[in-house]
Amino acid sequence: MRLQPIDVANQFIDLYFPNCRIAFLAGSASRGEHKPSSDLDIVVIDETQPNAYRESFFKFGWRIEAFIHTKDSYRPYFESDKRRWRPTLPNMIFSGLILKDDGTAQSLKKEAQQLLEDGPETLTPEDISASRYFLTDLLDDFIDTDKTDEALITLNTLSLQVAEFILRSNRKWIGRGKGLVRELRQFDESLCDRFMDSLQSYYQDGNKQPFTEFVDDLLDPHGGRLFEGFSMGKLIR
Repeated sequence: MRLQPIDVANQFIDLYFPNCRIAFLAGSASRGEHKPSSDLDIVVIDETQPNAYRESFFKFGWRIEAFIHTKDSYRPYFESDKRRWRPTLPNMIFSGLILKDDGTAQSLKKEAQQLLEDGPETLTPEDISASRYFLTDLLDDFIDTDKTDEALITLNTLSLQVAEFILRSNRKWIGRGKGLVRELRQFDESLCDRFMDSLQSYYQDGNKQPFTEFVDDLLDPHGGRLFEGFSMGKLIR
């Protein structure tokens, strides 16, 4: 029988990072929501390390993802996560369980919390136009193709961009994979249900109309589909 996540995490820290200042157990295991295939996400602040890096391990019967930082490296990662609208490291630190503490772990948590509460930057009009254009382009491809394989791949790509646009246009954080769905459902459960139902209409019945109408309804408040007049990188003389 495998050891519990907290026990594994503490043994892992003692084995690989005994001199670290701070360590957190993050992810589903920290919330008691882990599954048999879950891994352990562990954030380490260790001044003996030369730089920030990430490394994967298989120890004590668990897959372990270690995110190594120094006292100076985590802030640039905070800012990078904020710019890409996906606050991975701040989320892990804010929601993580403290494994090791030099007395500053709570202040680090508060810093992460503040970033999360501040939220991402508001999309510019140029950002909105670019999103409208690229969503329109993919939607047209999806509507026009009569080949199932092309439609499936296009819909897969388009559905991710649609979900991200919903969140970004409402100044909400995005996620990756299941995290994207969780963020969308947390933002608007009924909208998320409609989105998922529209996808199922194509996957199960080959019906494109519900998804097409969903995207059109999404774009309508921003001016609808966009092609004519869109430009990127044009110099104004």
